[in-house]
Amino acid sequence: MKIKIIKKMLLSAVVLVVLVSFAGCNIVDGGLQFDDAVSRKMNITSEESVADVQSKAPKSFTATVNMYQDYLNVDTLDMGSSNHHKTIEETLYSYAYGPYGGTIESDWDLLNRKNVVMSNVTNYNMDPATGAISGSNHSVINVVDENGAIVLTLQANGVVDGSLFGAEINMNWVAKESAGAKVNARGKVTGTFVWMGINYETGEIVEILPNGTFTLTGTYN
Repeated sequence: MKIKIIKKMLLSAVVLVVLVSFAGCNIVDGGLQFDDAVSRKMNITSEESVADVQSKAPKSFTATVNMYQDYLNVDTLDMGSSNHHKTIEETLYSYAYGPYGGTIESDWDLLNRKNVVMSNVTNYNMDPATGAISGSNHSVINVVDENGAIVLTLQANGVVDGSLFGAEINMNWVAKESAGAKVNARGKVTGTFVWMGINYETGEIVEILPNGTFTLTGTYN
């Protein structure tokens, strides 16, 4: 009699364990999906759907714009060495000006068809004989709408390397302020900026409006 009672108790315990195990699972498409594992992996609350979570994932984008320098209002300090300089006031614009500038082209709606006002502080060395230039660059990049209102502010830091006839710009950026909802965004800025031109027929140096085309890449959410 005691053996039969023990067997019944063991059987009941096994059935209970199996039921508890299946209570923590959902059968989806013929397979088992554990609620706890899904919750940890996708961070979905009872009010959220998979689409909600996916919509919050970072999205990649690209933006391109041409900007020119307000060269009449550049303020530069000589830093003790004849080749060492620092711009303490320099502004670039993308507002259309003849063949220069133009609005941003981007697959991110927040940036597309907007203009840019970019303030730079550049600490650099320049060889007066060759025009070679290299140094570090800090920029505040304001994206503005058609009314001139700032919709997004980026801070960028990086390097400039090349010459007055073409210098490569490489910077990392992060979004700092935005109009409306908070925007988390970061990425890179690359481009080439030119201060002087060359007449290839005569070999003479010609003055141009300092300008460059920049590509902004990164993610946002």
